[in-house]
Amino acid sequence: MIRIRVAPGSFGGFRKKNWWQPTQKEWAPILLQENRALWPSEADPTTNRAWENLSARYRAWKIAHVGNLPILMYSGRMLSSAEVKPYQSGFSVKSTPYGKYHQFGTSRMASRPWMGLPQTAMEHLPGIAWKHILPK
Repeated sequence: MIRIRVAPGSFGGFRKKNWWQPTQKEWAPILLQENRALWPSEADPTTNRAWENLSARYRAWKIAHVGNLPILMYSGRMLSSAEVKPYQSGFSVKSTPYGKYHQFGTSRMASRPWMGLPQTAMEHLPGIAWKHILPK
């Protein structure tokens, strides 16, 4: 499980009771959609930094066994099964058990963050938040 946390006070200290929970609920599917759209760019969705290439040995194995697919693509289950849900003051991402290893890396594998806070998703946040801060 991957957790994205939004720190208290991240929004200039504005505190109107009960605006964040409905904002989270409405924003969660947008976060997922924007992350999925960025997957083919093979870059960290938050920083836009390109993922490290596969090792030559693994790349050769992968081409021989499944073809010349993108870096993290093998079965497609990790991204297709991903869910983003509000969790406390942030979000949790549920996916395959190995999704966290790609996100954070291991001692033998470079991290290749596939979920984050992309700029395209951030652009939706003010409009959603203000709807809940100043309801009609």
